[in-house]
Amino acid sequence: MATQNEHRNSANAHIIIQTDIPFWKYLVQGIKKAHKVSRVQAFYDLIDRQRIALLKGENENLTGTIQDMAKAWGWDRDTVARFLDHLEQLGQLTVETTGNRKSFRLKYSGEK
Repeated sequence: MATQNEHRNSANAHIIIQTDIPFWKYLVQGIKKAHKVSRVQAFYDLIDRQRIALLKGENENLTGTIQDMAKAWGWDRDTVARFLDHLEQLGQLTVETTGNRKSFRLKYSGEK
């Protein structure tokens, strides 16, 4: 039988779970869009923005700005910025700064 310490250590183990667009569409299917979206819905929106950017082929950065995301998600700009910072700390997002403009890209597999 596992000890409490072993459970705690296994809960903190670093794992990567690969997902795809059909999976995320299934997860968010039927969720009514509230004025403020959840972090799951916001992350799904980032996945969709990344997909659009890749389909356009202009660059690999997400479409939209922090202000666009704040409006779409019903969040204030500071909350969006903190969410994106947290995703960067978790290794899910890269941020590039050019002057005072930031661009974002999700980390994904299957790059060209």
